[in-house]
Amino acid sequence: MFPTKAVGLVLAGILGGMAVGGPAGVGAAHLGSRLAESPLGKLVSGNLGRWLVLRSELNVSDEQKAQIRETLVSHKPEIARAAKGVWAQRTALREAVLSGQDEAAVRKAADELGKSIGDAAVLAAKVVGQLKPILTEQQRQQIKATRADCDQAVERFLTQAAQAQ
Repeated sequence: MFPTKAVGLVLAGILGGMAVGGPAGVGAAHLGSRLAESPLGKLVSGNLGRWLVLRSELNVSDEQKAQIRETLVSHKPEIARAAKGVWAQRTALREAVLSGQDEAAVRKAADELGKSIGDAAVLAAKVVGQLKPILTEQQRQQIKATRADCDQAVERFLTQAAQAQ
């Protein structure tokens, strides 16, 4: 749960960062306000809100928090390496696209990003496997329900985006 949530927060930050880096002459505060009112902004803030509500309702004990922290700290170097790898490959892909490189170069950069995401996903699966037993069945079900709610929100967003003109 926690690595998945962290990846989601990183992605939200990337999306927000791309929006703030928008057209010249547009203030970041104004652009941020427009983003928050847009369908994408509502999706991001809605899903973030769902995770925050879950956090407050999950009732994680102090013992569970300590075990979760211990597990995450034990994997901190691996998590940092994986995150840096994804970020570096994402930056390389962005540069390939924006600099007008040919299709082969863009595809190569995209493949490298995919490999980095795959490496991070394998690590996340390993860490999640260690975190699951710390949580109660009820807590795991709450997390599953929140994830399903977030997935449904993304599906609605994509459906609406495809229908928009």
